[in-house]
Amino acid sequence: MSEIKFAPKEIFEQMLEYMVIPTFDLILEYNNEGIILVKRKIAPYKNQWALPGLRMYKGENIDDTLKRIAEAELGIKIDPKNKIFLGQYIGKFTTEHNRQDISTGYYLKVKDCIIKPNEDHFYSHQITKTIPKDIGAMYKYYLNQYQKLVKQEG
Repeated sequence: MSEIKFAPKEIFEQMLEYMVIPTFDLILEYNNEGIILVKRKIAPYKNQWALPGLRMYKGENIDDTLKRIAEAELGIKIDPKNKIFLGQYIGKFTTEHNRQDISTGYYLKVKDCIIKPNEDHFYSHQITKTIPKDIGAMYKYYLNQYQKLVKQEG
């Protein structure tokens, strides 16, 4: 992997005004008990349940990005070679300069790991089999895709 580059906060805020941001979101099925959801402290989707996710940095490939997200957001290591593509979603937000993301969702199974949510980003986490009411539309879309996939496999 080449050197990761990211924009300083002031420049990134200007970019939000003009650019679509590539992001990735993860459905992580934990020990076949349910999926890991996090309660967000930050926009977009502040104070709502969410999936762990972040933007891609210049210099990363998809697998590097997914590994970084799992580690940075939940403190866990994943093997992205077993990822399953769930789809893409265009998120348009009224926060952060009318931010627009193109999100790509992936599903992976994880086992026997200690979950340590990023305290700067999340209030708490849960492992669940149901979709909470207070969850962002983008995450609801990925969770519905995941449920369809699980029904097909089952």
